[in-house]
Amino acid sequence: MSLQASFMGLAALLTVVSSAAVNDGCNALASSHPDKTFFPGSERYKFENEFSWTSTTYLGPSCIFAPQGAEDVQFALQTFREHQVQFGIRCGGAMPIDNAANIGPEGIMMAMTNLTSMAISDDTETVTIGAGITWPPLYAYLDEFGVTANGIRSGNGGVVGAILGGGPFGFMAYEYGMSNAARSLECVLADGTLVTASAKEHPDLFWALVGGGNNYCIVTKAVLNTIPISSALIGTVSWGSNVTDQYIKSVEQFALHGAEHPKASFEGQTRWVPSRSPDISFDGYLWYSGEGDVPIGLENFTAPILPITRGNISRTTIGQWSNEFNYAPPLGTRAIFHWLTSNANATAARIAFDTYYESIASLADVEGFSTAFSMLPITPIVTGAPRGNAMSLGEDDSPAIWYVESPLWSNPEDDERVLRVHSEANEKIRAKLSAAGLGPLPFMYLSDIQKSQIPETFPAYGARNLRKMKAVRDKYDPDRVFTELVPGGAKIALA
Repeated sequence: MSLQASFMGLAALLTVVSSAAVNDGCNALASSHPDKTFFPGSERYKFENEFSWTSTTYLGPSCIFAPQGAEDVQFALQTFREHQVQFGIRCGGAMPIDNAANIGPEGIMMAMTNLTSMAISDDTETVTIGAGITWPPLYAYLDEFGVTANGIRSGNGGVVGAILGGGPFGFMAYEYGMSNAARSLECVLADGTLVTASAKEHPDLFWALVGGGNNYCIVTKAVLNTIPISSALIGTVSWGSNVTDQYIKSVEQFALHGAEHPKASFEGQTRWVPSRSPDISFDGYLWYSGEGDVPIGLENFTAPILPITRGNISRTTIGQWSNEFNYAPPLGTRAIFHWLTSNANATAARIAFDTYYESIASLADVEGFSTAFSMLPITPIVTGAPRGNAMSLGEDDSPAIWYVESPLWSNPEDDERVLRVHSEANEKIRAKLSAAGLGPLPFMYLSDIQKSQIPETFPAYGARNLRKMKAVRDKYDPDRVFTELVPGGAKIALA
């Protein structure tokens, strides 16, 4: 027998063994929890497999398990270990990296859909939420008590996923910092132990979880700090097209001086929908949580400097505002994120903006193609709290501008083309920024990276922090369960 034939035979044998293991795992779950285990062909299976907002993550696991509490998670984890079954963990469904929160027929997906409890403390200073909660219903719940939470601006992403991805980055990060939303996290360790990680209990685990992704445990609950903000001036606005120079200058100025007005916040979202118009639109979100009807600190985004052409700023609650939107894209839409950074400099932003849109112009004929190129001005308050975080973020990492590319398209047949063009675009952007001495900066935001950026994400946290994160992983998961049985996402042990 040839060496090639031997390898092929071994691969076939491993496939059979893996298939038998996953079948045994599914059967064990179904035998003990038939009302929480779902198989292909059922409506609940279809719902859970297609829960995420991009079809790039509809991978079709062998079965899906939806726990209703920590004890169910413990049982499932014991089952996965006993049968050596690979699995994926999905909370809110916003992660577009295909296997980071789902898995194909080679494994089982654990869906946190049922873990949707919310309970505010008697003093309203904290709120305890289940791992399946997303931001819009949490904001609406907190509205009832005249408080809110340090979360994302818009979208129906999961609360726990945002914390594990580096901390939720939204309006209030400009006043309270990005990565300090959680007071504690309840999770199931690889050996089945249920622990609470906080500044007082298992503080090393708590430190590593914020930005550490799915490497340490399965989070079942989170206790969040609330913020005493009952309403704010919020606007979803547009400045039309052909305002590139002033728009970018305003972004630069907010990054440089926004810390002087921490109750103000801005996110820029330039958009191109070639099926509607050849023009790029300049849009954004505005926020001001101070008193009165004038959004102090946002003068560069309003008349006369940059007149708003559509939308307005009005006082409302973030719960009311965030629940006004339909966040679901058309069924079957493909999507990725890509992360980029630069100095807080208008020249850098213009390099990134021009190079991106010039490079992707060839995708205009791709069915269903559209894109957003977000510009996020970053102040020292955003990156400064809490100090000593796992991502090595501090006040000296700003002012800066962070960018997120968010292309959408319709057909899997176009995946290779869209990804190739974006890869070429980002190589050009990075080369030009580097040549100009304006970036890219080292920080990588786990929640917004593209799959191809995984190898550079944890090294960007710095060698010292990466060593510590690996040591924490070795302490709490010595058998590498969350490395080898949870294959999707960025892996600390492999960085």
